[in-house]
Amino acid sequence: MNILLVDDNVYVLEGLLAGIDYPSLGIGQVFTAKSMQEAVELLETEEIPLVLTDIEMPDGSGLELLEWINENEPATVTIFCTSFADFDYAKRAVELHSFDYYLKPVRYDELQQLLKRAADEVHTRMQTKKKAFYSELWMSSISLRKRHFWEDVLLKIDSYDEDELDFLAQQSHLPYSKSSCFTLALLCFQKEQSKMEGFSEKLERFVMCNITEELSEPAGVCIETMVKCRRDTWLLVLSHGADMEKETVVEMFSRIVETLNRTIRCPVSGCFAWGNTLSGIRSRYMDLEMVSRECTGRESSVTDVDLFVKHGQEQAEDAARNEQAVRQIREYIDLHFCNTITAEELSVAVHFSPGYLAKLFRQKYGVSLGAYVIERRMEVAKRLLGETDIAISEVSVRSGYDNFAYFSRLFRRKTGMSPREFRAKAEKQKG
Repeated sequence: MNILLVDDNVYVLEGLLAGIDYPSLGIGQVFTAKSMQEAVELLETEEIPLVLTDIEMPDGSGLELLEWINENEPATVTIFCTSFADFDYAKRAVELHSFDYYLKPVRYDELQQLLKRAADEVHTRMQTKKKAFYSELWMSSISLRKRHFWEDVLLKIDSYDEDELDFLAQQSHLPYSKSSCFTLALLCFQKEQSKMEGFSEKLERFVMCNITEELSEPAGVCIETMVKCRRDTWLLVLSHGADMEKETVVEMFSRIVETLNRTIRCPVSGCFAWGNTLSGIRSRYMDLEMVSRECTGRESSVTDVDLFVKHGQEQAEDAARNEQAVRQIREYIDLHFCNTITAEELSVAVHFSPGYLAKLFRQKYGVSLGAYVIERRMEVAKRLLGETDIAISEVSVRSGYDNFAYFSRLFRRKTGMSPREFRAKAEKQKG
């Protein structure tokens, strides 16, 4: 059995290495890391069933590390060893299923006993696999995984290439493929004019989810997720059987709009895009956003994006302004490409709808906004790998990727080489 000790304080690590009798616990190798990134790299390459980690660290906390472990190595036993007797930290640790929460200063005899219990737990999990426990834990997180998946896919233009969405779904253990079909819908209303004025987002979500789930389940429609994408706008991703008629979903969505209108006593406008495959769903969402802005404020209206476009009601802008806008957006991306850039952020910068802006950019430069961001990041990564000797994990962060594994895989796909191979080739050419 191996253990990983994670703490940004080198003296704490040295104390943990010297103060615990690891062989007596059945621990053969002790790995150390001074950051979340280093810890993730080790967990991805080594068999480490037991982790002892600090919480407060730069560039990623212990809580974030446990979130990563829960998603990628759920059988790992994790203990927090921290100086902070913080209720919120402890509450979050329990929510994330940490094994224990130990407060510094370290008393090595006590910690030895705690690690023995943790080692016993590791053995128990290995022997029984606790199938029922992990199944329940996994199912309880599916709604959160779905929400994160769709936020990445639809609300962040720089997260993943369009042709990798099925891979992202597999990584999130979601049953989606490129051919999976979804209906997208937006519900828009002015909150300050409704009965939900003053509601917290949690309470607002409760109202919205209750109404939509009550009306969708009898129709045989599944709500994959419901995400608040603007202050007064909710995004619904719906799935249904291949044999379901479009009219059935349209009727259900119309009932949702009517019920919301009566419940919150405020005009609600709804837009939907029927039958979208995963491989093309991002561009369809851009169309949906564009149409929803045109329709917001209409009395309890329901708009079919396809019909809206067919009747020629797409947003049109002056050609000179379009040219200036896409140049401005390109300059903005060139300055901020290492940060998370949302379609809404770019839209606010030039006062264009996200969907129309995305189309203008592709027409002008021949690539999508997301692809351009990735190209810029890869340029920086290649320069850092070829001209500096900083750690590859740091290159990943400076290039805009805090997910080292995804950075490495994307870099290989774009260049045909791993980051390490690219650096070696560059050094050989210099020599």
